[in-house]
Amino acid sequence: MRIILSIIICFIFSKNILSQRKCGSIEKMNKYLSKNVKQKINRDIIENKILEEDISINTQSMNIPVVFHVLYNTPTQNISDAQIESQLVVMNNDFNRTNLDAFQVPSNFNSIVASMQINFCLAKRTPDNNPSTGIIRKNTNISSFSLYDTSIHYSSLGGSDAWDTKRYLNIWITNIDSGVLGWAQFPDAGSKYTDGIVIDYRHFGTIGTAVAPYNLGRTTTHELGHYFNLFHLWGDNYCGNDLVNDTPEQEEANYGCKIHPSVSCNNNGDMFMNFMDYTDDACMNSFTIGQRNRVWSSINNYRSDLINQIGCDQIINTFSDASIEILYPIDLIDGCSNPIYPEVKIKNNSTDNLYTATIKYKVNSSNYKYQYWNGNLSPQQSTTILLSGIPISGNSHIINAEIIAPNNTTDINTSDNTDVKLFETSTGTSININLITDNYAEENSWILFDENNNIIDSNDSLVNNKHYIYNYCLKDACYKLVVNDTEGDGFCCDYGNGSLSVNKELDNIELALLTTFSFTDTIEFCVTALTNKENERILNSIIPNPSNGIISIKNNNFKNSIPILAEVFSIEGKLISSETSLTKTFNFRYLKNGIYLIKFKQNENVIFNKLVINK
Repeated sequence: MRIILSIIICFIFSKNILSQRKCGSIEKMNKYLSKNVKQKINRDIIENKILEEDISINTQSMNIPVVFHVLYNTPTQNISDAQIESQLVVMNNDFNRTNLDAFQVPSNFNSIVASMQINFCLAKRTPDNNPSTGIIRKNTNISSFSLYDTSIHYSSLGGSDAWDTKRYLNIWITNIDSGVLGWAQFPDAGSKYTDGIVIDYRHFGTIGTAVAPYNLGRTTTHELGHYFNLFHLWGDNYCGNDLVNDTPEQEEANYGCKIHPSVSCNNNGDMFMNFMDYTDDACMNSFTIGQRNRVWSSINNYRSDLINQIGCDQIINTFSDASIEILYPIDLIDGCSNPIYPEVKIKNNSTDNLYTATIKYKVNSSNYKYQYWNGNLSPQQSTTILLSGIPISGNSHIINAEIIAPNNTTDINTSDNTDVKLFETSTGTSININLITDNYAEENSWILFDENNNIIDSNDSLVNNKHYIYNYCLKDACYKLVVNDTEGDGFCCDYGNGSLSVNKELDNIELALLTTFSFTDTIEFCVTALTNKENERILNSIIPNPSNGIISIKNNNFKNSIPILAEVFSIEGKLISSETSLTKTFNFRYLKNGIYLIKFKQNENVIFNKLVINK
């Protein structure tokens, strides 16, 4: 078998890394309607009406207020506001055909593709007309939610209560089990308390925890199609019917990325780039005129209360006063300290209730991060907020936090709007090793070594088709991970879709990925806690630095005439190249301008250095 080591810097890992898209909307609807015959009859009547209607939408559009419910069991699942906003951008682009990949539709489909003419906004007011950010965050003791478990929709059961589902689109983001990427409730196919869509946090938005190949926000676009009453293109049957007249009949779901024409059912090519197929996010780009007309007919018959809602209109209170206090981190922090997840307490010092605010925070010289808070604090009431993670390096730190825009207005007393704390750390960076086994896991084993070839951990007792996550707190250094297969066929792809990935906990930043190999392969990676800005600091073990690529080691422990191994890593930890020299001079002219991490080794002597290439 051919050995392929694929290391992709910006790839983020999940248990679905090489799996196929799995949507639970159809089976969830079918199960519900099978137990609610009266509701099925009513839905069938309306469906017949929709099929008979001839709606052509030319100028009508609507703005839908959206409430995002973030339900997290671990800090990593508490996705950032920026990730939520990235998803909102995708929703608006995809439903207005302003997505940058819209032009990639094959020419013979150009005449039928269309804008849905639907806009989405973060809800600016609650059902009671109080200020809102449109984002609700709740810590839950439930580690994952399943397709048929409705507890996610109820606060009393560890979930989050929906806002009035006739007036708001509710979207829940959480950890979903069984490989399901998400689901939506079809119109009139469930309780009003569960209406909306649910998306796995690893397949939501375009940044942060979003995982390729479902990392461009199209899982939400797909599920919104179901929310608005669109079916899969193949009608969930062999050459089935999606109840839309201009989408080609197709045999079954398409996965991955296809090349047009991909013919089935005597058509001229499947419309695999349609948002209602199962292709990868990067290969979806379009809805059709027929789908648009079905959506608007369904809105008029099922979801007409969403039209002309005022939830997108902001409310501004004139008198607001809030304060903030940093609860964590302070003093000496034990345990793995990178990333750090700050916790703050905010208090309402006004005589009016506090409904919304923004937390602005940073550690050391990092850029500021922002997190919206949405709730209801009575006068003199307080609450604690867990903030999204932030990377740190070194041992001594300063954290700054500020509360701004309480109730979308200026605070009348700014003296208590900021807090600053000092804290110390002594441990390393949290790293996850993610392993998915194939059908013959008993053939596989792995060993993790440190830079001195000491074994950190290993496992040779693996279970078939299982997703393992091994967490380690590693100091700044380079490591290698050796994986073996006794039969020489690796773990992908003849007997299952196995893979091995090394990721930083924060934002799942990938350091290395292995998919196919034969008997054995080795992943090399480096761990650094430094932020991009801190990585710009230059060490002095090599000269000149910055350099045009010709460098020399300035360290008396290294001798000429004895081989010196130099390994070049990207600043994120990806191994780029390695060179051996009998002198202390190396030629790296082939490197592009940028910042790199270099490991030099000669016998027992090992040093690390950052190198700036500037030609």
